[in-house]
Amino acid sequence: MFPFKIQTHQAIPVRAVQQRGDFANQMLTMIDSEGFDVGCIWFTDEAHFHLNGFVNKQNWRFWGSENPYWCEAKPLYSPKVTVWAAVCSRGIIGPFFIRETVTSERYVAILEQFVATQQVLEDRPRTEWFMQDGARPHRTEQVFRFLDEYFGNRVIALEYPKFTGAGMDWPPYSPDLTPCDYFLWGTLKDIVYPKHPATLDELESAICVPCESISVETLRNVMANFILRLRHLCCANGEHFENIVM
Repeated sequence: MFPFKIQTHQAIPVRAVQQRGDFANQMLTMIDSEGFDVGCIWFTDEAHFHLNGFVNKQNWRFWGSENPYWCEAKPLYSPKVTVWAAVCSRGIIGPFFIRETVTSERYVAILEQFVATQQVLEDRPRTEWFMQDGARPHRTEQVFRFLDEYFGNRVIALEYPKFTGAGMDWPPYSPDLTPCDYFLWGTLKDIVYPKHPATLDELESAICVPCESISVETLRNVMANFILRLRHLCCANGEHFENIVM
């Protein structure tokens, strides 16, 4: 019998609801009272792209107050590549590809490539912010020391303030706030898979092309949508909300 993995659906923890609400209020205070520009944030994320046309991301989960005991079966051993990218209002850095398991060391190697590219592109060096989610390979001393060296207190990352005493915590269970989740991965999936890539090399090439063609105007709209999502999150008291069409 062909092996499958089971994707389950569960309610968001109460503590995470509070963290999400606190983050939205803090960001909106910075935006409304201090004129903070969210366009200076590099939002980063990674996703598994499978040859069978499936993108493994939290954005494809359903959140609710109760577990509906519904599951979706997907092939377990479909060849895949992990894609990492950074998005801000002025462009996309990446994608970078990993075919092995993502470790802290491999993640830092990607960050080194990102920083090298970002420093060449930016006309305001060392003033950008960096965001990452709370994946376990992201929350290590090696990663936090690297981010502290290049971004200092301009980091939004789960547990980063605990390590450095600076920056902001990224709230867990928040794919609905990450531009890669609510925009980039879905856009790439719609463009890449109709081409029916047959190998991982073809899949990687098919992912690179649309990343280079996304306009700055589109990315500015994506960042504006992030602010709208923060406001909806406050209205929802930290709970997940229906998707917002840009």
